[in-house]
Amino acid sequence: MARGEAVDGISKTFAGEVRTRKGGLGALLGVVLAGTGFLSGCAGLANTSNANLTPQEVQITPALLTFPNVSVGQLATQVATLTNTGSKSVSITQLSVSSNEFTATGIATPLTLGPGQSTQFKVSFKSSTAGTISGTLSAMTSRGGGSTKVKLNGNAGKTSSQLSLSTTSLKYGNVLVHGSSTQAVTLKNSGSSDVNISQLSVSGAGFSVSGVAVPFTLPAGQSAALQATFAPAAAGAATGSVTIASDAQTTSSSVALSGTGVNATYTMVLNPTSVVFGNLNVGSTAKQTVQLSNTGNTSFTVTQVAAAGAGVSVSGLAVPATIAPSQGVPLTVTFAPTTGGAVAGSITVTNDGGVNVVGAVTGTGVQAGLSATPTSVSFGSVVTGSTNSQTIQLKNTGTASLSVSQVAATGSGFSVSGASVPLTLAPGQTSTFNVQYAPTTAGAVNGSVSVVSNAPNSPAAVSLSGTGVDATRTLSVSPSNLSFGSVNDGSTASQGFTVTNTGNSNVSISGMSATGAGYSIVSGGSAVTLSPNQSASVSVQFAPTVAGSVSGAVSILSNATGSSGVTLSGTGVAPQVSHTVALNWGASSSSVAGYNVYRSSVSGSSYAKVNSSLVGGASFTDSNVQTGQTYYYVATAVDASGNESVYSNEVPAIVP
Repeated sequence: MARGEAVDGISKTFAGEVRTRKGGLGALLGVVLAGTGFLSGCAGLANTSNANLTPQEVQITPALLTFPNVSVGQLATQVATLTNTGSKSVSITQLSVSSNEFTATGIATPLTLGPGQSTQFKVSFKSSTAGTISGTLSAMTSRGGGSTKVKLNGNAGKTSSQLSLSTTSLKYGNVLVHGSSTQAVTLKNSGSSDVNISQLSVSGAGFSVSGVAVPFTLPAGQSAALQATFAPAAAGAATGSVTIASDAQTTSSSVALSGTGVNATYTMVLNPTSVVFGNLNVGSTAKQTVQLSNTGNTSFTVTQVAAAGAGVSVSGLAVPATIAPSQGVPLTVTFAPTTGGAVAGSITVTNDGGVNVVGAVTGTGVQAGLSATPTSVSFGSVVTGSTNSQTIQLKNTGTASLSVSQVAATGSGFSVSGASVPLTLAPGQTSTFNVQYAPTTAGAVNGSVSVVSNAPNSPAAVSLSGTGVDATRTLSVSPSNLSFGSVNDGSTASQGFTVTNTGNSNVSISGMSATGAGYSIVSGGSAVTLSPNQSASVSVQFAPTVAGSVSGAVSILSNATGSSGVTLSGTGVAPQVSHTVALNWGASSSSVAGYNVYRSSVSGSSYAKVNSSLVGGASFTDSNVQTGQTYYYVATAVDASGNESVYSNEVPAIVP
């Protein structure tokens, strides 16, 4: 068909229609690129230089490690150095220790050391039993060779306990045959750990001990009284000793004993032979009665009655005094300690024959002690009208019961609570109470808490200080302005800000409100109370309905001083609109291969084909159009030989 011939129907039925799509959906093509990286390498070192290794090429220094005086169960650690003294690298595979009480740590094996290289590690000693323990330490290599060997010596035992005696000898002088004389020895643990006394042994005719039953544990810092008695059964000089076996640093202690048994036709006897007062508060007085008797058949005259030992005294007999056979007189023994601690004293009765009878007197002065923790309390700055509270602990640091009779505070705004007096605390016992600071005016204040008790340091004082400051209520917001930028009409965008109490008192926020078209508070805008330094988060939404910039603000209603708020800004943007032109025509009555569509921006000329290939049907959509343009369309029919008809009638299309 030649160009210019009419094609049936097309010139009469061609029509155009403009179709507009507003707010069309765009297709999102998501491409996810997945990549995998592999890192490979070779770990470890292959070293053949150890094949001819000799022990001298790997050395551990020092050659001797000694751990002296290590308490049982405690860990002691020293540092050793491993050195490659050879000319080739060496691989250390293991540190070998011959005894379980020693361990070597601090290096990870296998470890490669270059020529001349060194590394340090730790050698530790810990034993569950006392005694001396030996071992060796060496380093093994990957080729079977070893290092120089280090000798290990450890000594485990309790070395901090020390047992001291008040005397190393007791001299009884003349003691009547079948009579007795008793003296005391104070055992004191002056070390820092308990002493376990395992055995008391006495040698010598007529000597015996009492007062301590073994086994016996003497705590650190404590004392105990041991009574040694000489009761000769025959006349003559006698010697002996008391041997004390313990686990103290000096494991064996002894007291030499000496006395002379004398015959008489009388017997001067004290009953009881020893007086035990036990624990007695310092400043108090206790009395006991001792009977001095003559059980012989002749009289004797008492020439002296004496007392020895701190706080020990004796009364009841004016000397000289004659004691007839079978007669007895009471003696009053008094113990009035002035300081704390164990006392080993005695009373001695001497007659006109120079014969002594001695009775042991033991007791322990105990005293309450008071410590207050802390010794001073600083409340710092406290807002007027509020209260700050701190805790004070009282502890009985003495050896007697502590009686607290009064706890009181002085100073403006200071007070105490929780102190239930009178209060009694056993030795080592603690009690707590609270001290409050509630300032009513601004300014620095000093005061104290006074604790009245039976302790020597009564009244004990705890110093107090604080500063009253006026209440402030301020808020800060961050950020102080929110810019939402451009947001499509019908869409939403959210941003947030934080409001913080920057004052020293609680701030009550009654509510928040947003002004400006499209602005609203979506969370965090309700009533809330913020303590000092506390913050709250607020979320604001912008949802424009029309195009154009919009300003707004968030107002915060509170009891804070000053104004606080957030400025808002954003721009509403109309969504992009895309257009198409839809064309359709009546199909040709002739046999055609397809149709071509032409377009021009001027009517009647300058047509350009817009389809890239023949259109098979009787319609076509032109998507390549612009808003505000007018287009003019014609169509032609094309037969199988490529012949094209004349243009159809022209159809205009106005794109809005």
